[in-house]
Amino acid sequence: MKTNVLTALCLTAFAAAALASPLEAPPPYAGDVKPAPAAAEPAPRAQAPRPREGNPLLPSEQDMKKAREEREHGKIPPKYEKQTKIEAVRDQNNHVTEYVVTPGSTQIPYRIENQADRPIDSTPGGNSKSTLGTTKFIEIGW
Repeated sequence: MKTNVLTALCLTAFAAAALASPLEAPPPYAGDVKPAPAAAEPAPRAQAPRPREGNPLLPSEQDMKKAREEREHGKIPPKYEKQTKIEAVRDQNNHVTEYVVTPGSTQIPYRIENQADRPIDSTPGGNSKSTLGTTKFIEIGW
């Protein structure tokens, strides 16, 4: 019984393959076909926007005039540091309680607690050598 079923399956697969092969013939010869004529004119290109019109974040002429007047009067705008600043916050016993990191690119600080007084984290996936807590990017207070 098993041999008959196996033989029938093999014959069916062979017949399907034999019937499919004539359908895979190359396309017929198209003969001498003239190519389509090329486009007469290229499409018009979009004009590049002017620097002042294309970017609304650039200062306007009024802003530039105001800045020049302020500089003449001695007012200089603050310069932000481009380097990341890391500060350690200490308690009365001079132990580091948290680190405050201020990236130079965004100037938005975030905090990381130092959990040195807590027991070592031995849970799966936990870092058994680290004493730093989870980074606090957003602080919500009431």
